[in-house]
Amino acid sequence: MLDMSKMWYTLETLSVDNVSAGTEDFTSSNSQPVLSKVNTTADSDLHICEYVDPSKQSKAYCPVFKVGVHDDGVCYVAYISGQITETDNYIALIDTLMTMNEHDFITIYIDSPGGYVSSGGLIASAIDSCKGTVKTIARGLCASAAALIHSSAKRENITVTPFAVMLYHMSSHSDFGVSTRIEQSAAKQVEYVNSTLLSKALEDGHITQEEFAKIQTGEDIIIPAAEWLKRTSKGGNE
Repeated sequence: MLDMSKMWYTLETLSVDNVSAGTEDFTSSNSQPVLSKVNTTADSDLHICEYVDPSKQSKAYCPVFKVGVHDDGVCYVAYISGQITETDNYIALIDTLMTMNEHDFITIYIDSPGGYVSSGGLIASAIDSCKGTVKTIARGLCASAAALIHSSAKRENITVTPFAVMLYHMSSHSDFGVSTRIEQSAAKQVEYVNSTLLSKALEDGHITQEEFAKIQTGEDIIIPAAEWLKRTSKGGNE
């Protein structure tokens, strides 16, 4: 299990009732993403639902699709593409994860070079605490904060496509502020990355102990899909 204590304070005040109410307000606002519904066929009850951003200003916006019902639960699909930016772009995904029940299922496809560790950490926290089943699939570049999200699902629900490339490394940030505070901030960041992304990746066999040690010295560890699948003994048929 992930040690999400560094990020949990942001989510610990949320109950299902609170999140549900927030989601209703969020999706009903004219200035926020709304839920649209389209029939798949003229005579079918199955609908595909998408959270749509009417402003169309955010290229990083993460859509969540409701694709059907299975075993008394709702099936969702989400896509994390491009740079991981402000948390606002992932509210629909976080809300969905926080309100899913044990019968619900979501598949999250990831193709991202990484970005904000804070946003990645919140999404990973929501995945870790989700009551439903979460499957993460790397379908292209999956690096840095994106790898954190990818690794946060249960081991049996994590996989990659044949063309994916994984990259694990230590986080980086700009040096602003008093030198002692920069040092303290960097130490906390290293501790957080080690206790979340890297420890889970090491535990699940995505990286080796030797690679973990190299990351501590600042090296980037790049693992092609074929090697990743070999390490995890998965077929890569996603």
